Amino acid sequence: MIVTATELANESKSILDRVVNGGEVAEIQRHGKTIALIQPQVGARRSEIVRLLRGRGFNATDSKALKAAMDRSSEVVGYAGGD
Repeated sequence: MIVTATELANESKSILDRVVNGGEVAEIQRHGKTIALIQPQVGARRSEIVRLLRGRGFNATDSKALKAAMDRSSEVVGYAGGD
């Protein structure tokens, strides 16, 4: 959605609700030029992932298998951490 800076100032709650709850991206414009983007945060917290997995019956055996698969994929893809 395109939002003027004035609209953002006057309607920030409803615009942020659309971003958070609707997954929309707000393109903020001033004098017809985009000056900022507001978008939903990407990623999930560890606690949220654990809750979702446990709700689907994920157990210790599954956890070990997932870790092994992730370790194997890291060997194939490599590490680009720069440290």
